[in-house]
Amino acid sequence: MLAMLNNLSSGRVEKKGIGCPERKFCRPGRQGRFFRLSAIILAGGMLLLSGCGHRGSDHSLKDWVAPSADREWKAVPAEPPGSPSEKKQVDIPEELLQAGSRWKLDDIIETALRNNPDTRATWHAARAAAADWLAKKGKYYPEINAAAGLAHTEYIAPEKDSGDSMNSFESSMELSWLLFDFGGRDAAVEEKRQALLAADFTHNAAIQNSVFLVLQTYFQYASVKALLKASETSLNEASTNQEAVQERHRNGLATIAEVLLAKTAFSQAQLNLDVVQGRVQTIRGVLATAMGIPANTPYDIEDLELNPPVDRMMEKVETYIHQAEINRPDLAAQKRQVEQSQARIRTLDSALNPSLVLENDLNGIFDNQSDDWTSQNKTALMVKVPIFTGYYLSYDALKAKQEAEVRKAQLDSLGQTIILQVWSSFFNLKTSAQRVKTSEDLLSSALQSYDVSLGRYKEGVGGLLDLLSAQSTLEGARAQRVSAQTDWYISFVQLARDTGMLWRQPPEGQESIMDVFPATTIKERPQ
Repeated sequence: MLAMLNNLSSGRVEKKGIGCPERKFCRPGRQGRFFRLSAIILAGGMLLLSGCGHRGSDHSLKDWVAPSADREWKAVPAEPPGSPSEKKQVDIPEELLQAGSRWKLDDIIETALRNNPDTRATWHAARAAAADWLAKKGKYYPEINAAAGLAHTEYIAPEKDSGDSMNSFESSMELSWLLFDFGGRDAAVEEKRQALLAADFTHNAAIQNSVFLVLQTYFQYASVKALLKASETSLNEASTNQEAVQERHRNGLATIAEVLLAKTAFSQAQLNLDVVQGRVQTIRGVLATAMGIPANTPYDIEDLELNPPVDRMMEKVETYIHQAEINRPDLAAQKRQVEQSQARIRTLDSALNPSLVLENDLNGIFDNQSDDWTSQNKTALMVKVPIFTGYYLSYDALKAKQEAEVRKAQLDSLGQTIILQVWSSFFNLKTSAQRVKTSEDLLSSALQSYDVSLGRYKEGVGGLLDLLSAQSTLEGARAQRVSAQTDWYISFVQLARDTGMLWRQPPEGQESIMDVFPATTIKERPQ
């Protein structure tokens, strides 16, 4: 290009054909001076655009970096100060917005899934993968391109003051159709199909994770509400004890030390109640966030009767592991990624082989001087052979093989992790079932012990320390029972999630996972 500019600027134009001997240099007249001036202007314009037009400025840097090394960089606000930000609308099923509707646990989960950003992201990713797969299938069809335009051709005649010119209309249509490439096209389509399946299973995994989070938080909220009731009962018992001590003190049968001990126990029970009340509000906000609604939304759930079916028949742990190997969506997604990497290897290997292509070019031109339309049609069956590509195709194929081995190793690691998860959740569920039974026995014994201690103290044959000890034991037994029952539900949810059965439609005639949970409704509909 520089040589061309030098020739133009010096007035020398190498031209074969009109008015000039072949392979000779001619000196044009007025037109040569015109082209020399045009070349100078063009060169100057290119230098201006590429150099001076983009000369650095210290002032421009201040907009993007800190003004000095000892100062922080302040980001430019995305919105003008004071402009209201767009409020995210909560997506709630229309039938739940009707007056008098009562939300069940399934409705809470459905609302959470609609508003969860993770499920939205994986859903859009799956749609993008589907579009990518359908786009790749277009390689089976021929590619046709058309072009049309107006052209002006100037014939330069140096010995004349002006040359001849021609205006023309040109059009072309090109067809290219890959007929055979040793399976590379099929492998490329299969690669995108496996990527689509992996994206779909990843979306299923996101749904199960979201449902697990909602159920886990839901039972934590139910647990802390049950614990609140237990704390209120303990506070009433502490008040009863305090009244009994004060009555004995008025009758001269109890010392002031016993009155202070009873008062301390009552204050401790009140403090425990205050702490639990704070936890209720905190976890209520966490559940609202898990549902995808603001934490300050006015709503509540009904008090649950925590009565887990701990006597349900449990299969052997190997059965649950087998179910996980079949149903876990993340495991299925990883398997599809391995298949995708294998298809990628076949795609790159085929690029090293010849390909058979059908090409057709149809060109036409209309000359304004002769008023003739000239057309040309060229059809060719081409065999394209990669001779030398700088080894990049070979190294791309080698890279794909190594990435396939990485995904195989990740699949093996995930399989081992899933077995461990199922193993742990299975025995956690068994342990929690045993804890439920033990905590019920503990609560029954503690309640009897407290009643006996209170009666003995009122009759004057028992000590206050025995009564306070029995009360403390009873309070702890109530908390243990609530904790054990909640842990059973959460362990059951964990096992269902680890086996891939959570929020999965069971075969007809089989019980759903959701049927195990207690029936409940939401008291106030989120606004």
